Amino acid sequence: MKKIAKVLSAAALALSLGACSMTASPEENVKNSSDMTLEQVFKKSQKADSELTSVHLDMESKQMITNDGNEEGSMDMSTASSSDLVMDPMTMHQTSTVNMAMEEMEGTELPLAEVEMYLTEQEIYMKDNMQNQWTILPNEMADMMKQSALQESALPENQLKQLEPYLDQFTFKQDDDHFILQLSLEGDQANDILKEGMGMMNEELQSTVEGVMENMSIENMELKMWIDKESFHTVKMEVQQKLEMNQNGESVKMDQTMKSDFSKFNEIDAIEVPAEVKESAVEMDSPFGQVNE
Repeated sequence: MKKIAKVLSAAALALSLGACSMTASPEENVKNSSDMTLEQVFKKSQKADSELTSVHLDMESKQMITNDGNEEGSMDMSTASSSDLVMDPMTMHQTSTVNMAMEEMEGTELPLAEVEMYLTEQEIYMKDNMQNQWTILPNEMADMMKQSALQESALPENQLKQLEPYLDQFTFKQDDDHFILQLSLEGDQANDILKEGMGMMNEELQSTVEGVMENMSIENMELKMWIDKESFHTVKMEVQQKLEMNQNGESVKMDQTMKSDFSKFNEIDAIEVPAEVKESAVEMDSPFGQVNE
């Protein structure tokens, strides 16, 4: 779910009072119907998610990449991660796996990485399946990863703030337990959001992705959110988007699907790095020619 926070931004668009005051259309056989308006639900959800002290996040991302100049066909990549997050101070424990499948290797899936990470105020500890060794990231890498984690976070509070200017474009439904919000963007509007998302990044992240983003365009984006009727927490989010990038005269297209499930709201007291991790961790060599001190 990392692209979405970079792509969506709080562009200043006028809210349609008629759209904001509409009530949710019920799905079939809904018994617990609510007459709350879209604007009321949005504000209550913003407040509930802004008061989060901790949350658990399960995320799945799938990408199908095709290259017009590549005779070997398409490449599919999938990522699955499970994260515990505590907000203040921001700490995180995450496990993630990345797999790849290529068209010319039908039926074969290659495991690219299995990573476990602890992010704390001072340090980032990481272990992958290649080295099978806990490492402490150098200061400059740790700072960039922390900024990236915050900027790319799929936390509902961030998403709601960024989506508020598009409130008049949502469709609004409900089932017995949830309010269901859907948003569809395409063409110039989606590309404007992509550009505005660049402005939300810090300078280091901007310099890292600037060249890629300049040559990228979004054909369309579909977003769907489920908000719990009692707690007003966002419990589920799905994003689908089609992107195209032109580089060196070649066109690369990507279909991306991201699904996020949120749970354990305010149930995680603290995230501690285990003593065995601290004791066994070694310092990673800096890619900038210096060793973390």
